[in-house]
Amino acid sequence: MRCLAPSLLLALWASAALALPAETARPTTHDRALTDAVFVRPVYGTYRHCGGACLKSGELSWFCFQKQSCYLSCATAPPLMRCAVP
Repeated sequence: MRCLAPSLLLALWASAALALPAETARPTTHDRALTDAVFVRPVYGTYRHCGGACLKSGELSWFCFQKQSCYLSCATAPPLMRCAVP
């Protein structure tokens, strides 16, 4: 009985941790900081023209809003062109 109690307690703790709803899990800062890029020049507001190059894809170009910064990741295929929210 003495050996069964710690394993039972551990099983209860693990099942309670798995039962937490997904909304309570905090999103990573990387997911919150990046937004989708725009590939056609926006007609409204001020914008920033972003550009970069990847070895396989060559020259890349996209637009972000004025207060956003450009983000390019060549580690994925296709390259990840995003706008970073300050």
